[in-house]
Amino acid sequence: MKLSLTRKFSILGIFFVCISPSFFANVVHAQQKGFGSALVDNLGPFLVPFIILILAGFTLIIYNGIAIRKKAFVKDDVIQPIMQELQNLNVEGALALCEQYKLPATAVLKGGLARIQDDELDIESIEKGLEETSGLELAKPFTWINLLNTVGSIAPMVGLLGTVSGMIGAFQVLQSSGMGGESSQKMAGNIGSALWTTAAGLIVAIPTLISYFIYKTKFGTIVAEVNRVAGEMVFTLVRAARGGFSEGGEAAEEYYEEAPVEGLPAPNAPPMPPA
Repeated sequence: MKLSLTRKFSILGIFFVCISPSFFANVVHAQQKGFGSALVDNLGPFLVPFIILILAGFTLIIYNGIAIRKKAFVKDDVIQPIMQELQNLNVEGALALCEQYKLPATAVLKGGLARIQDDELDIESIEKGLEETSGLELAKPFTWINLLNTVGSIAPMVGLLGTVSGMIGAFQVLQSSGMGGESSQKMAGNIGSALWTTAAGLIVAIPTLISYFIYKTKFGTIVAEVNRVAGEMVFTLVRAARGGFSEGGEAAEEYYEEAPVEGLPAPNAPPMPPA
């Protein structure tokens, strides 16, 4: 009769405990101790750098979660009154609203409107102002997002340094004392510390890098929305300057007078006398 897979593992486990009770006792002690306390005990001199990296990563994740929101950059109830003022060609009123509401989008619009001098509508100059201000305003929030990438990249490097240090210590013990007895325990301790530092580096790096890619994608969507608002401002200015908006803010119909074709009488003209 064939034994089941579970029964086979149970028999092997009992056999292993019988021949190595000390190993089983160490495993039980490690489980009772807990993963966190074992991690702290085995990091050694790398404990302080990992505490700093953990605090930095945790703080940056919370800060970016609060800062990288669409409402923190663009608000429709703020942009619409500015566009209404521009439809009426009230540049001063639009600038006053941009001063009143402090948002990255309003700062970008202000940079473009500031290029309008003496009621002269230079589209190229306005677009240049929008581009320059957009680069300055949107570079600041991305700095904090990029710091997540920095923390996520440094943490595995610190873990790798701890791994190399632990392996060097293990081979030094092996070279000086050989195998067996107390030297084996020291060598195992060094190897264990090396693996713990690697684990600590991955624990810090994985959540910070995931957060970095999430916030980077979200920020890209926000940047596209700010650029859309800037483009809408230029379109509104040009349309208003050409008389394309009525008093109600709607697009007015444009009428063109048809030029008379040579040799034919103009519409509603009196009949030509016979030759």
